[in-house]
Amino acid sequence: MRVLIAAGGTGGHLFPALAIARSLRRRDPEMQIHFAVSGIGREEEWLEGEGIPAHRIAVKGLKGKRADQLVLSLASLPRALMQCWHLLSLLAPQVVVGLGGYVSGPLLLLSTAKGIPTLIHEQNAFPGLANRIAAPFVRHIAYSFPGSERHFRVKRVKMTCTGMPIRREITQGSRGEAALRFGLDPERFTVLCFGGSQGARKINLSLLESLSHLMPLQRELQFLHVSGQIEFETVASGYSSFPFPARIFPFVRDMASAYALADLVVCRAGASTIAELAACGKPSILIPYPHAANDHQRRNAEALAGIGGAFLLPDEELNGSRLAGLIEQCYRDPEGRRIMGMKAGSFARVDADQRVAELVLSLIREGERSKEELPC
Repeated sequence: MRVLIAAGGTGGHLFPALAIARSLRRRDPEMQIHFAVSGIGREEEWLEGEGIPAHRIAVKGLKGKRADQLVLSLASLPRALMQCWHLLSLLAPQVVVGLGGYVSGPLLLLSTAKGIPTLIHEQNAFPGLANRIAAPFVRHIAYSFPGSERHFRVKRVKMTCTGMPIRREITQGSRGEAALRFGLDPERFTVLCFGGSQGARKINLSLLESLSHLMPLQRELQFLHVSGQIEFETVASGYSSFPFPARIFPFVRDMASAYALADLVVCRAGASTIAELAACGKPSILIPYPHAANDHQRRNAEALAGIGGAFLLPDEELNGSRLAGLIEQCYRDPEGRRIMGMKAGSFARVDADQRVAELVLSLIREGERSKEELPC
C-alpha cells in the first residue's frame, strides 16, 4: 500500500501527520508512506528521524500576504503544480492525505484530477484556507473540534469528527524522571511556559514581568520555560534577576517530560497544543496568537475554556500583573486545578490517530473494490 501525506510549514500540521503515519505503520509495517513538504520548517529533519521520505514542493502561502508577496506566491504555483503532478505520477499513491498548509491544496486538487482518493484532516476549530478550498473535491473530511464541520459548507462529502492525532508518547512522561532531566525539584509547583516552535515574544516578556509580582511565592514556584531560539538570551537573562528555580531552553524535543513535570501550562492555543493538554489532563492559561489565520487559535482556546478546561487570556489583555494573578490563583486552588485538569482530559480523543488511519485504509479498500468492479 502507498500513501502520500501533505503536511508542512509548521509543527501544527507535521506532528498530527506523523501520528497518522505511525498508526498506519503499526497496522501495516510494509506500507510505503511518503510526505510532501514545503521545506520552510523542520519537516525534513523530523521525517529523517522517522525514516520517511520527504519530497519538497516549492509553494508559498497566499493568505495574509502583502501585494508583492502575493504576486510571488502566485508566480510559484505553476512550478508547484508541475512538481505535484510529477510526484503523483512517480509514486502512484492509493490515497493522498492533506492536513492543510501550503503544499496540501495543489496536491489534493491534482490528486482529484487523477482520480486518486483523497482525505483531509482539519486540526483547528475553524478550517484553514487550503482545506476549505479542497473540501468540495475530496472523498472524506476528518476534523478535530466538534462544530468545525459547519464551516466547510459542502454537500455529499463524508465527514467524521476524529479528534486531533497526537504523538502517543506525549502522555508517557514521568514526573520524577522529568525533574532529573531538567534539573528541577519534583515537589515544587512547576509552571511550564512555551509559545510554539519559534517561541512567543509577548508571552516571554510577560512571564518575566510576572516574576516580580510572584515574589511572595519564591519558595513554592519553579519554571520550565521554552523560549524559542531568538528570545533565549533575553529570557535567560531575565530569570537571572530573580531567585526562582528555572530552566530555560530554546527548544524542547521531549515534551512528554515537560508536560509530566508541569502543574500549570502557559502557552498559545494551537490545535496540537490543545490536544496535548487534553490528553495529559493539564490545567492551562491559553493565550491565543492574535494574528493566526481566521483567528483560529482563539476559537481553539474557546473550545477548551468553554468546558472549564483552561483559562483564556486574550493577547491584548496579557501583561505581567494579569498573568501573575492567574498563576497565583491556580497555585492556591489545588482543587480547582484538579477539576480543570479533569475537564481538559474529558476533551481528549487519544485514539484520533487510529480513527484517521482507519479512514485512510477504508479509502484504499474502496479504491481496490472499484478496480475489481471495472469491466474487463
